[in-house]
Amino acid sequence: MPEPKRFIDIHSHIIFGADDGAQSLDEAIELLKLDRDEGACAVFATPHYGAENIYTPEASLVMQKFELLKERAAKEVPEVNLYLGTEWYCAYTLSRRIRQRLAFRMNDTDYILTEFLEYRDLHGDHYEDADRIFTNLRELKSQGFRPILAHPERYTALQNDWDLAKKLRDSGILLQVNAYDLELNMSLKTKELAQWMAKEKLISFIGSDMHRLSKRPPKMKEGIDWLYANTDEAYADAVSFGNAERLLIEKKNPEPAKAMSSMTIGEAREAEKAFNDELRIFKEAAAMNRKKT
Repeated sequence: MPEPKRFIDIHSHIIFGADDGAQSLDEAIELLKLDRDEGACAVFATPHYGAENIYTPEASLVMQKFELLKERAAKEVPEVNLYLGTEWYCAYTLSRRIRQRLAFRMNDTDYILTEFLEYRDLHGDHYEDADRIFTNLRELKSQGFRPILAHPERYTALQNDWDLAKKLRDSGILLQVNAYDLELNMSLKTKELAQWMAKEKLISFIGSDMHRLSKRPPKMKEGIDWLYANTDEAYADAVSFGNAERLLIEKKNPEPAKAMSSMTIGEAREAEKAFNDELRIFKEAAAMNRKKT
């Protein structure tokens, strides 16, 4: 059996107990072993952060658990290098949350892995529309950060308008696809969009988005193989590991401490008020949509 192609997994939920991912250190290690067997040479731990998707783990606790994970992984999964990041919910005020150090950038660079809600509410009415996605990402970029949109193939707005992926890419937004969606996902809408984005060379990074051993374990090999079979080798190399090496691992901020300087008390209070106002509006819109049914 041929060796699996190597890749850098920039999206995973292996900080145990931080979100809906791994719930123990043992489970996190087992997930890493599976990812290694699929071909991973490096993995970014990216727990969710955002009240909109109910996860707001304390940054200090995330760092403590990451250090514990690194220490044990060095002994049991030494083939895989670990890096820390966050999968931030892409609120309009996200840049303020980042500067407050509520969670982590990708390996302390200016690159920010960010997401929107990929599902409708219980009544099927609310989803993240194209205007919200484009506006919030553009605002994040205007604040000096470099957004990486997680799994764009899963958002209803992009499934309804594939050209939105090109619009985002042309605006300087980088895209990360889940390898599972390139080949194994049973949802045709999701898989066809993921494959089209790859063929159009819109994707910059790949990830497993692994969560639990029982729910969304890492399944990368088939997607990586599809990428190499259906795009040219140079592009497949860039998506699988080259871009992550060049932009997220080798390229560090020249002055990370200055770039991450904290807000003044007044700015922090203003940011918190803006965050609460946006969250209230978001919840009120969802409630109004439910009343319509």
